[in-house]
Parts: sequence; C-alpha cells; structure tokens
Amino acid sequence: MKLSYFSLPLGALATACLLSACGGSDTAPTPPVATLSGTAAVGLPIVGGDINIACAGGSPINQAKLTSATGSWSVTLSGQTLPCAVQVSGGNIGSSTGAANNTNYHSIAMTLGTVNITPLTDLVVANLAGKDPATWFSAPTLSTLSAADVDASLNKIKNSLDLATALGTKNPLTTAFGAKNTDPLDNVLEALAKARIAAGYANHADFFQVVTSVTISTPNGFNFAAEYAKFASTSGGGTSPTCASTETALTFAAGQGSRPYTNGQTVCFTASSTALAFSGKTLGSPTQNTAVSAPFSAYKFVDGEYTYEVVFNADALHEINLLSGTVFAGQFAAASTTPPATGTSNLTVSVTVNGLASGTIAVGNVPKPANEAEFCGAIQNDATFTSIGASGGGTLTINSCSFSGNVGNISATLTIVTPVSMTIPYTVTYTYN
Repeated sequence: MKLSYFSLPLGALATACLLSACGGSDTAPTPPVATLSGTAAVGLPIVGGDINIACAGGSPINQAKLTSATGSWSVTLSGQTLPCAVQVSGGNIGSSTGAANNTNYHSIAMTLGTVNITPLTDLVVANLAGKDPATWFSAPTLSTLSAADVDASLNKIKNSLDLATALGTKNPLTTAFGAKNTDPLDNVLEALAKARIAAGYANHADFFQVVTSVTISTPNGFNFAAEYAKFASTSGGGTSPTCASTETALTFAAGQGSRPYTNGQTVCFTASSTALAFSGKTLGSPTQNTAVSAPFSAYKFVDGEYTYEVVFNADALHEINLLSGTVFAGQFAAASTTPPATGTSNLTVSVTVNGLASGTIAVGNVPKPANEAEFCGAIQNDATFTSIGASGGGTLTINSCSFSGNVGNISATLTIVTPVSMTIPYTVTYTYN
C-alpha cells in the first residue's frame, strides 16, 4: 500500500512550534526521603481515591483524589513515625467514570516504601485488629504493633483461604503490582472476590465475620483455587483455550510497547458496547470512539495502564486493539479468517501540529488497509513519511499508531537540531470513506 500523502510542510511545523514555550532548568528536584506508595485496587484500580494515613507518631495525612488512573499513589512523610495505618476511600472503580467506590480499604505500613491497599490487605487488617478495619482505623493502636504480628495475620489469611500457592513469595502488602489483567497479584484479587461471592458473601464487609476470628475456618462453598485456575488457563503465551459458546476466540499479534500477551496467544472474549469480559475479569464504563463510522463502532475499556479498544462490525465482534498508554501494543483478531479485500476508498487526512489544527488533505482512490497491522506497517515503511525528519535537519519519531474500523491515528514527534533545536509534536488522523 503506497501512502505517499504523508509529506507535511516543515515550514508550517516549525512555525507552529514557535507558538509554544521552550525552556528548562539545570536544577534537579530533591527526591523525597521518606515515602509510602503503592497500588489501590480491587482487581480494577481505584481511581481518584482519597488516601488517609495515621501513624504511631506525627500528624495524620489526608490527601484527596490522590490515586491515579492505574490506582497508584505516593505520599511523602514529614515527621510521622512508623508503623502507619493506611486507608483508601471514595474514587471510582476502573476509571474516573466507573462505578463509585463505596467501600473503605485498609493496609499497614511497617517500613517505608510499597504498601498496597486492596480487599486482601483489608482482610489482613481485619484479622490483626479483630474487628471491622474501618472501626479500628478511626483510633488505631500502632505503637505496640510488630512486623511479626502482621506476618502472623497474613499467614492465617493465606493458609485458611488457600492463597499460599497463588501468592508464592509475593507479599500482597508490600510487593509492587499493576492493577491489570495477567498480573498475578491482580488475579488473586479477582479470584478472591469471585470465590467470596460464590460462597454466599455478597459484600466484602460480610467476609469480616470469617477472618476476624482467632482461628479462621474456610467457609463452605469457598474455592479460591478453582477461581484462580480460570485466570491461569489464559495467562500464558501460546495457549489455545476452549472458549464457551458465548465467547469469541481472538489471537494476539504483537505491536509496539509493553504488553501482557505474547505473539500468537489466544484469549476468549465476551464483548458488548457496555462490558468486556475475558480471563475471569469484566471491564465496564467504556468510552466510545465517535470517529469510527458505520458499519463499524468502537469502545475503549480501561484496565490499569492498558486500554482495550473493542471494534464491532455491525453487531459482531471484529477486533480488539490493545494500547499501553498511548502506544499501540498489539491487536486481537480472529485467527482462522483472512481479512477481506477492502478495495479503494476516498481518504481524508487531518493534521494537528502542537495542538493546533493545520489543515485537511483529501485523497481519492486510496487502498483501505485491512487491519491495524497493515496500516501501521505501511506508515513505518513509507519512505516519504520517514524522510520528513531528515529533510528538516532532524529526526522523526512515531510515538503511537492505531487503526479501528475506518479511522487511523498517528502520534509523532519531529525533533529538529538545526538551525535551531526544537521538538514539534503532531497527530495525523486518516479517515477512509
């Protein structure tokens, strides 16, 4: 596919760049010397949650809407003495527009560094306190607390709920993890919730009656191992799972950037315009990509640092594009079908330079790419496009590339070193009509 229309006037790009402020500093910020940080998640991240900290000494810390889109958070201590009790409250589940988080979760920091806040750490605190963690957090007893006490409660939870094998050497309180599918700790949280519900404990707080006892007995109907095995069946590369009749088997083709799947891995999906389910996880609260036109439609589901853009052809699941941040990480497509011939289309190319629209180009009778791999591959190999940087005395870097339905998007940065040093970000949108 020849895409010779990628050439853009360098003069226009340079002029747009001059509209932005440039500068720098030779003084590096002093890194914090005492921090607590970690991930707040229930399987999906808790986004925009408040972090509240009470320590054995020093003033309480309360920071509103601190947790990020991935559930990560960080707080600098100033005069506080360990150990510290940590709480996340409020926010939304999965994304800033997801379901409201109406449950407070808790954790314990015995040392500086990582301290995660999850339903599992909340159960550890419940056993440690012998009561509802929220009640304990209102007036925590910390000065006599030891690391051995925390370890003892953690081991009780691990052994009685059959979590030891899945956790291995990972400590759910202090091991850094990502609130995303295929992260082992994240899968533990997902499986724990499913096992709890299957045992008749509909709400997280209902389970406190199980874990606050001095001796914990595994409740009837609770089978964590069976739920966790559902995640393990599709978490490795090169697997060929047997999908249910309601699921669609799609095979992953690797792109750029980091990715939690291997090339050729098959995963079973159930998708609609409101939910995406796979590997025991269900994502909700999508945003629609309104640039995609009929018969295609596309919806973006966020799972931590990854975004799954689900593309439908009419009502049928067509493909799923995986993004790591803004970088195209790969695509799920049907393994047993060959992309249909797409013929030619009228193409509209819209260019935005440094955040400012700089014009639209119309091109007739252009071959429409069959999929994202073809579209992005053609751009990476197009001599006219890649020569823009060299002709301007610098280099061109393609930051991300995606294609859904009939719309392709490119984000790139032009770095010029002569006659002046500058960087020029721009995006290009290709619409095949």
